[in-house]
Amino acid sequence: MESNRCWTVPQAGHGISTALCIVSDVEHCSHQPGNPVAQLQTLLAAQSQPCVLESLFPEVRTLAYLSAGDQPLQRADWLAARVLVFALDHLELAANELPLMDTVNQRLLRLSRKLHCGCTQLRSFALFCGARPWRTMGNSAHVLSRQTSPVMQSLALRRQLATHLAGLRQLMAAC
Repeated sequence: MESNRCWTVPQAGHGISTALCIVSDVEHCSHQPGNPVAQLQTLLAAQSQPCVLESLFPEVRTLAYLSAGDQPLQRADWLAARVLVFALDHLELAANELPLMDTVNQRLLRLSRKLHCGCTQLRSFALFCGARPWRTMGNSAHVLSRQTSPVMQSLALRRQLATHLAGLRQLMAAC
């Protein structure tokens, strides 16, 4: 088990490993009363980690549905898809979500078989207390610098992950 404070460390051959906040903006905003975009902006302003908007990574939704198969989507499907799209090594889970670690790794194995590729299993996790339904925290070696907004951060990360995302789209098209 790790603390996310340890995630920002140099890794041999990989540059800096950074905690990444993945904002589930579509799902979060669609279920909130009032002005959910303003509420989300307030939440994002308090983040010290780079934040990306999941809505700018449609591969997540596609992979989550592939992970679920004929079953209803579960949180583990979404987390496995995020792990794969953002190439996460670590994931932050709530204390009551500990059983999800094994389930997420099972979903990654399922995706690996469906896509005929090797999906990396999660190596560790950090715990937090309380509910954070609007975000997923993970570790990514792909975030090289912090941008001024989540949109800019998302677009920069898309450019950095372009080859990886193109490969995923090609694998998904073959399913």
